[in-house]
Amino acid sequence: MLTSDLQGRETGPQNRLLGCALADELVALHNKGIIPRPNLIALCGDLYEYPDCHKRGGTGPVDEVFFALGGVCDQVVGVLGNHDELARRDTVHAPNISILDGTRDSVLGLRIGGLSGIIGDPKRNLRRSEDEFLKRLESLTSKSPNLLLLHQGPDDPELSRRGDPSVRLSLETGYAGLTVFGHTRWHGYPLITLGSGQALNVDGRVIIVTPSGIESSPNR
Repeated sequence: MLTSDLQGRETGPQNRLLGCALADELVALHNKGIIPRPNLIALCGDLYEYPDCHKRGGTGPVDEVFFALGGVCDQVVGVLGNHDELARRDTVHAPNISILDGTRDSVLGLRIGGLSGIIGDPKRNLRRSEDEFLKRLESLTSKSPNLLLLHQGPDDPELSRRGDPSVRLSLETGYAGLTVFGHTRWHGYPLITLGSGQALNVDGRVIIVTPSGIESSPNR
């Protein structure tokens, strides 16, 4: 399963982050025989929302989302978005949780690389200068991971869809695998060809890959 930008809370007294509610929904779908139990859940960041949802764009801890989803699958791997923080040190050391930032891990037979955050003012949460971001990105792609997780991804000039052109150029010329990213919402078909590889936008989507194919929730 692939997703990102679950910036919201469930209604009701628990007021949990949407990622926690999603964990319950995955269990319900599995129990009804609609989907198999997830082997791998990949998260591409921006999982936080204020408790009262008064303003989209707050920054806060998302540990509970990783733990909730880790309880319903074999392995969770992800990157953090620019609105995410970790409150607990044990989150990054949980047995079936892997949070990546300029690093690569072997997960269920896949080589997965990930880079958290976005290009921006380094004084702000999970932002790096363009030079530093691209340096870390290209260090990852040079190792040829099967799957690359980013929060900030490429733009799509053909359909005028937002993203970062320098990230697009780097991926077009230096990576032949699948890049999965969020941060900016793409309407329409979310998968594009990028050089010798592909890029998949999962902002506000839940994409489930099963033996019979791919199913995607509607883009919000």
